[in-house]
Amino acid sequence: MGFPMKTDRETLASDTSIRFRVSGVERLRRNAPRCGSWRRFFGNPIPETRCPKPGRILPLILPLIILACRGPSPQDGSLHEDLVLKSSDGVSLGATVYPVKEPNPPGLVLVHMLGADRRTWGPFAERAQRSGYMCVAVDLRGHGDSRIIGGQQVSYKNFTTEDWLAALKDIEAARQALIEHGVNPKNVALVGASIGANLVLNYAVDQNDVPAIVLVSPGLDYKGVKTDTQIAAYGKRPCLLVTSEGDSYAASSCATLKKAASGLCEIREYTGSAHGTNIFDASQTAIDEVLLWLKPILNPSK
Repeated sequence: MGFPMKTDRETLASDTSIRFRVSGVERLRRNAPRCGSWRRFFGNPIPETRCPKPGRILPLILPLIILACRGPSPQDGSLHEDLVLKSSDGVSLGATVYPVKEPNPPGLVLVHMLGADRRTWGPFAERAQRSGYMCVAVDLRGHGDSRIIGGQQVSYKNFTTEDWLAALKDIEAARQALIEHGVNPKNVALVGASIGANLVLNYAVDQNDVPAIVLVSPGLDYKGVKTDTQIAAYGKRPCLLVTSEGDSYAASSCATLKKAASGLCEIREYTGSAHGTNIFDASQTAIDEVLLWLKPILNPSK
C-alpha cells in the first residue's frame, strides 16, 4: 500500500492506525529543529528566531574542539611527546620521545643526517615504538629546534670539526632523557644516519655500556668526524651497517668498516642510491630488518 502523501495532516493525526504510516520525510519534518533553513526543504514559514544561537552552541562544542586539536595523550603507546633537553654545555635541544607502556623497556637514540632534523626519524620511531622500543630523536645543535647556542643563532653550515664533535654531548642528553623516562639504562642502543652514524660510533667508543649501534650510510670521514680508526676501538660489541648499493661512498665505507671491526659486524645493503634515513622511505623492509637485528640484543617485550 502506498503512503497517503495527499491525506490531510489533521486526519492523519486523529487516526492512530494511519499515523505510523506517515512517510519518513513527514516524520523528519515533524522532528526537525525549528530552524529557518528547513523552510527550503518543507516550504513552511518556520520562524528564524527559533534557531539555536551561536553563543549558546559554542560552550557545548568548544571542549570537543580543544580535544580534537590536542590529540590523544602522549602516554598512549602510539604517540609521541616533544621535549626540550639541555646538553652538558648548556645548549637547548629539541627532541621527541616515543613512549611505550611496558615498564623498563629498551631504548633507541636516533641521530639524524647533516642538514636534516629529528622528524626524519618519524616512521622509524613509530614502527620501533610498536615493537616495544622507547625512542628519542634529537635535533643536533645547529639543526631544527637546536639553533641557539650562547644566545646566538647558529647553523651547522659554519661548523668546524670541533663543533661537530661537541654534538656528542647532544647524544648524551638524549640518552639521559630516555633513562629519565624509564628506559633500562643498560639497554639503550644508538642509531645514526650519515654524519649522525659517525657521531654515534664515536660516542659509543667512549661509552662502554652501549650494547649495540646501527650505522646508516656511515662514511670513513664526514666533516672530520672519522670512523675508520674508531670501529676497532668499539670492540666486540655488535654493529649493524646499513647502506644502498648506489651510494658509492657509504657502501665502500661500510665494506671497509666491516673488515676493520673486531666484533660482530653485519651489513644490510639495499638497491638504489638512497642515503641515510631516505633508505627507510625507499625500502619497505629496511625498518623491520633493523629492528629484527636488534631484537635478540635488546629483547623488547613485543
